[in-house]
Amino acid sequence: MPSKEQAVALARVLVALAWADGKVSQEELNFLKDFLFKFELTGEEWARIEMYLEDPVPPDEAEALVRDLIQKLGSPENRRNVLAALEGLMHADGVCSDSERELLERLSTVLMQAGSASVIMGRVKGLFRQTVFKPVEGSKRSEDLHEFLNNRLLFKIRRKLEREKLSLENRPEALAYAALFGGLLAHVAAAHDSIDEREQAVLCEQLKKIGGFDEEAVEIILSVIGDAAAQGLDRFRLTREFHAKSTPEQRRQLLDCLFEIAATDTDLQHAELEEVRGIATALRISHSEFIGAKMKGLEK
Repeated sequence: MPSKEQAVALARVLVALAWADGKVSQEELNFLKDFLFKFELTGEEWARIEMYLEDPVPPDEAEALVRDLIQKLGSPENRRNVLAALEGLMHADGVCSDSERELLERLSTVLMQAGSASVIMGRVKGLFRQTVFKPVEGSKRSEDLHEFLNNRLLFKIRRKLEREKLSLENRPEALAYAALFGGLLAHVAAAHDSIDEREQAVLCEQLKKIGGFDEEAVEIILSVIGDAAAQGLDRFRLTREFHAKSTPEQRRQLLDCLFEIAATDTDLQHAELEEVRGIATALRISHSEFIGAKMKGLEK
C-alpha cells in the first residue's frame, strides 16, 4: 500500500492524465475518487489533489508532477501498481484516445526501466512536451493551498480571470474580500431557491460598491459565485475567513447587505433568516446588532 505522500503524488499524475484529452469526464472523476478512497486521505490531502481538477494541467506542470511521483516511488512493484492504476483510468470512460494510449506507453517505458531515481528523472525530461497533452495558454497555478482551502471562490475567480485575460492582481486584497463578501450574499440569496434577477442586481451593486470593479470583472466574479452557490457554498469556511479579513464595521456592513438581499422578494423567508442568523453568530455580531439590522431590512 503506498504511503499518503505517494498516494497524493500518484493522484496528481492521474489527474494530469485525465486532462490529456482536454477534459475530465464524470467516469474518470469517479474512478479517481474510488481509487483514492482506500488511502483514507484527510481533507487537506484531498484538497492538494482537488485543486488540479479545476482546469487542464499544462505540459510543464504535468512533467513536474511525474518527477515528484518518481522521487516518491522506489521499487518495481510500486511502479507496476502505478501503471495498473493509469491503465484503469484510460478505460474508465469507455474510450482510450491516441494521446492517452501514447502517454501510458511512454510512462510504462520510463517507470519500468532500471536505474536510480535521478536517471529516471532524466528520462522524464520532455516527456509531455510533444503532443500528448494539449497546451493551455495562460494556465498558471500557484500551489497556494491556504487560499484553496480557505477561499475557494477566490481561487476559482482568479483562474477564470486568467482565462478571460483580465488581471486584478494589482488589487489582490480587494479581490479576496469581494470573493468572501459576494459568496456570503450569494449563500443567503440561494437559501430557499436559486438566485433570481433582483438578487443578482443586489450582488452586482454591492460588488461594485465594495471593490470598485468594472462591469466585465463584476460579471466574471458573479458567474463564479453563482455557479458555486448553485452547487452549495460552505458557510463555515466563508465566515471564518471573512472574520479574519474584516473589521467590525465591515461585518456590520455585510449584515445589512445580507438582510437587503434576503428581503428582495419583499419578505424574509425562514430559510434566509436562519442563514443570516448563522452568519451573524459566526462573525460574533451581537444580538442587538442583529435585531437592528433585521429591522432595517424589514423597513426596506
